[in-house]
Amino acid sequence: MISRQIGRFFSYLRDRLARVLVRLGVRPNVLTVLGMLLTVGAGVGLALGPACWRTWVVGLLVAAGACDLLDGAMAKLGRLESRFGGVLDSVCDRASDAALYLGPAFYFIAWPDDPHPVEARPNLTLVLLAGAGLMWASLISYIKARAEVAGARGGGGFWQRPERIVTILLGAAFCHVTTAIWILGLWPLATVAHRLWHARLSCAAAEAGGTVEDRDPQGLLAVLLWRWKRGTVLFDIHAGTVILMLIFWDIPAIDPLRDLAAWWVGA
Repeated sequence: MISRQIGRFFSYLRDRLARVLVRLGVRPNVLTVLGMLLTVGAGVGLALGPACWRTWVVGLLVAAGACDLLDGAMAKLGRLESRFGGVLDSVCDRASDAALYLGPAFYFIAWPDDPHPVEARPNLTLVLLAGAGLMWASLISYIKARAEVAGARGGGGFWQRPERIVTILLGAAFCHVTTAIWILGLWPLATVAHRLWHARLSCAAAEAGGTVEDRDPQGLLAVLLWRWKRGTVLFDIHAGTVILMLIFWDIPAIDPLRDLAAWWVGA
């Protein structure tokens, strides 16, 4: 599968570089914090508008992604794992997520895409979608963590953190951030639903003294919850669809929420 081969290639490069950094005495926690700072910088670039998207934002996100890949590999290969390292990694991930959604939200508040700048007003729809995307990102992580505290499992789903970051990166690279915000404001709800579905089954099994395998939903749920794992054909089709949307579909910065509010007030 395409995603599996790409994953193997990057894993090989990651492990080689991680071993070099361990020999140089670099600590994983340093890369964790550096990755967060780079991502926050990318969030600032998103807030500043299209002039920064293809250069500043893309470059910082690529560098942050490298840090995110290397810190875990260094901890494992160099036997540098620590409990605090796991806590720090989770905290930095949440801060990074916030920056990547608050940046576009600020942009669509301060500089909405409007052909008449004098009359430009905040794009309520895109700001709401950015907020929804941040909520889904937080819930996706929280469901898994809370399920594990309860002695169950609540992971899986398509829209995990790497997929969300790549979506923002591609949106910035092709100046289709509006498309990325529509995707991230709606689509990851499927992963939230999947994780709740899996956590419910796993909690019920744990209460009964058994375990639930990390299995795929069946039938209609398989379509609704988009569970397909990385390295499968269906995952590649799903990922390819998202990538093509981000490359070729420039969704205009329409504001149906404001139009609906205006209609409601005038009705």
